Amino acid sequence: MEDYRKIEIQKLETSLKKNCYLISCNGIYYEASDAIVGLIKALQFYDSKEEAISFYIKEKQGKYTKEQITQLVDNYISRILSKTTTLNNKTFLYQKELLSALAIDRFSNACSFIFQSPFMWVITIITLLLDIYFFFSTNNIFQLNEQIGIYGTIGLLIFIVVSSFFHELGHASACKYYKLKHGGIGFGLYLNFPVLYTNVTEIWKLDRKRRCIVNIAGVYFQCTFLSVLLIIYFIINSEIVKYMILIMNLNFLITLNPFFKFDGYWIISDMLGIPNLNDRSKELIVYLGRRFLRLPICGVPYLMQINKMVRCSLLIYAVLVNLFMAFYFFYVIPKFFYSFIYSFPEQLKQLIMYLSNRITPPFALLHNIGTQFLSLSLIIYVLFMLFRSFRWKK
Repeated sequence: MEDYRKIEIQKLETSLKKNCYLISCNGIYYEASDAIVGLIKALQFYDSKEEAISFYIKEKQGKYTKEQITQLVDNYISRILSKTTTLNNKTFLYQKELLSALAIDRFSNACSFIFQSPFMWVITIITLLLDIYFFFSTNNIFQLNEQIGIYGTIGLLIFIVVSSFFHELGHASACKYYKLKHGGIGFGLYLNFPVLYTNVTEIWKLDRKRRCIVNIAGVYFQCTFLSVLLIIYFIINSEIVKYMILIMNLNFLITLNPFFKFDGYWIISDMLGIPNLNDRSKELIVYLGRRFLRLPICGVPYLMQINKMVRCSLLIYAVLVNLFMAFYFFYVIPKFFYSFIYSFPEQLKQLIMYLSNRITPPFALLHNIGTQFLSLSLIIYVLFMLFRSFRWKK
């Protein structure tokens, strides 16, 4: 019975009308109800599983049978003890840790002070004002006056990678500010997007406001970087620096997109107090669809157990996210395939002509071919993984 005492229990702040708990073991976190928590506490108190189950059945006044509770303990609670964080994150089709928690620990400790409220307000306001001034004062802001060659492109790619690492260090540093442990920084493939991520699972121990701060911490950290770039641009008026600023602003828009599981998704999830937001929104759509079609309904969905304002917000989100994903999979990806089939053979023909005449191909041509080929490879890989996952579920 000693093993059950490894399970930690605490309140989880959500929008549910009834109590909700967070249980954790071996670095993995689960959402649990009053009934499950009561059973775990009984298992932790008594010296044998039989005694705990008997007490629990008596406390619930015979509402459950011994067989039901035993099956629940064996199939659910006991399995919690055997699971570890080495399991793959279901968010990513592929993932690989690049830097361990120990490798970034010193940096996150040193930078945690920047999340004190006065620093956050000052840095955010200064960056916002500088950024607004940049967009309103810069002429031909989206037009580059200088030709960016291969070295400039490589430099910008390095900048994107460094900026992304800086973003992830922000999440880690915010964890340290709230005296929580963070995991390492890794590379993952989400849909057909190559991304970096930081394991910040422990933030489920925080209240919703603090979880939101950890979620926005990456963008906030990049704001310090952006403010320096803006000041440099105003001094030297460099086209490359201007391009870096535009890239970083574009990165903010992508990162704060609430439809993919980037920072914006987790911010919306914590603001509304709905863990597993995607699954809950799908659950609500299915429930409303079955009601409309007058089909049998098994139980009340999670989102019908919260207040009306949050429920309406989630209904709007659920409709928008499903429309967005349909747009992405049934318009964006097919359009890419059409464009690829239409333009790639001609570009490949031009490349062969340059090479056959022993002429160095233009960098723009090589860039277009490489980008399209990489995008095609990623999309095919994603579709293959989704197909394999579908077959496995069946």
